[in-house]
Amino acid sequence: MIAALKTVDSLVGRICKVAAILCMLGLFVLLGLAIILRVVPLFTIAGYDELVEFLFIWMVMLTSLALWREGVLYRVVMLESLLPPGPKRLLEILINLAMFGFALVLVVYGVTFMEMAGETTPFLRLDKGWWYAAIPACGALMAVYSLVWLWRVVTGRGELETTSSLVG
Repeated sequence: MIAALKTVDSLVGRICKVAAILCMLGLFVLLGLAIILRVVPLFTIAGYDELVEFLFIWMVMLTSLALWREGVLYRVVMLESLLPPGPKRLLEILINLAMFGFALVLVVYGVTFMEMAGETTPFLRLDKGWWYAAIPACGALMAVYSLVWLWRVVTGRGELETTSSLVG
């Protein structure tokens, strides 16, 4: 079971990083083309705004999830290192509870936002919900990782590690 969880965790980490990089490269290409096409207007990029918005939302959420997964998104290591073990552990518990609460807010309000989008994009003819699905999807995974980090802190295995593993 632990091996399967480690495999899933590793897969989530790789997917987040690769997809975020692909989104950034897509944005780079689109923005670069937009600059070139302003100087030399050979053609127009249909659906440009829609693609940029889609790539940007997913890039931000996937990058946040990747950092959240590693336990380094909301961390002030200097403050933690100044505290003795007891208060440090209490601070880590409070931080992880706050992170879990924020992840739940992302899920609840992300689903509401996704449902309220209710529009179809003019060029791609896709429901805008696909754009905003990044918010509750990544928020749900952030909530899972918050619970895991909280469990690790409570059981005494919550130290920041370089292995970036869910159960490791």
